[in-house]
Amino acid sequence: MCGLHAIGMKTLSIQNIIVPIDFSKMSVQAIQIAKQLARRFGASIHLAHVRHLNYAPDFVAPAPPIVPFSFVTYEQNAEQTALKELKEVASECGVSSATCDVLSGAPPFDEICRLAQTVPADLVVMPTHGRTGLKHVFLGSTAERIVQHSSCPVLVTRGSALQANNGSRFRIKTILVPVDFSNCSREGLRYAIAFATEFGAKIILVHATYLGYVYSSEGTAIYDIPGLQKAARKTAERKMRELVRSVNFGAVKFETAFTDGSPVIDICAFAKDHDVDLIITSTHGFTGFTHVLIGSIAEQVVRHAPCSVLVVPSHPQVRAANLAKSAGATTNTLANRQRLQKSPKGTKLTRNHRKLAAPSRLSPTHINSGNKK
Repeated sequence: MCGLHAIGMKTLSIQNIIVPIDFSKMSVQAIQIAKQLARRFGASIHLAHVRHLNYAPDFVAPAPPIVPFSFVTYEQNAEQTALKELKEVASECGVSSATCDVLSGAPPFDEICRLAQTVPADLVVMPTHGRTGLKHVFLGSTAERIVQHSSCPVLVTRGSALQANNGSRFRIKTILVPVDFSNCSREGLRYAIAFATEFGAKIILVHATYLGYVYSSEGTAIYDIPGLQKAARKTAERKMRELVRSVNFGAVKFETAFTDGSPVIDICAFAKDHDVDLIITSTHGFTGFTHVLIGSIAEQVVRHAPCSVLVVPSHPQVRAANLAKSAGATTNTLANRQRLQKSPKGTKLTRNHRKLAAPSRLSPTHINSGNKK
């Protein structure tokens, strides 16, 4: 729970791992890392595929009355086909005992986050497709959305790491943990210590003493930038000593480091220069307009890091409550649609009623198959 002052040893327990699959090469390769983690922790693997509801021309254009067509049958056949493909992928990757889930209706990240609550999952393992620039603006990233909304930790694997570990042992020697001395970053450090203990890895705690931009209303003021940086570094070193004294690292080796630039840029550059295998960071739980303005360092690190990133949610209870709230709203909306669609003839419907009664892409369907423990 975010808010603890002292950080003690924590035993890492991972019993259920979810791997979102879109049948791309990268998502299939992520199964290999999940497989090795599952073997180490004795966990179960859940493969999840979210179907996009792409309507065929038959559904938008009038069909000849002599050709009967059942949308329900079409949906059932599509789900069964996706489930069959998912089982084939599981068999090819050597995880035939994995539970296979086919989901549809809501955006992929939303369905995955809900499934993670239902299972319940201890970890989501997935790759990032590395979209940048204008393409990223239009398409976004499912990985980033899951990082933003998931109530359990998310391991976002990089393509290079997937290729390097495909068919070989998944090794982690160096873990980078960004800290800003907040209670939330302490939660990320706690998880990192448990992870490092399991893999026998070394931890590097890094803090960016970023001053940001200095503005002057007159434009003539002279600032002693080196002096400000020196003072900020001195304060950061003091807080780092206090943090280290409050932490029980056990047998985990660790060292500290400081940078003076932008947190995201420096974290990614440091990881590249020091051959870091994994970055473990926490989120600060910004939502709504605050999240739009401030963004999330964790999401940006996921986007730009040269290695895999494991993101630990600092407010899992809040995220779980938000998902439950939105699920309840969706259920009520679906119930209203069903009620209105069955309204007796002659009932006068308002514009809002017709909107509620209209078909929606949010109608959830779920089909699964597998051996659950």
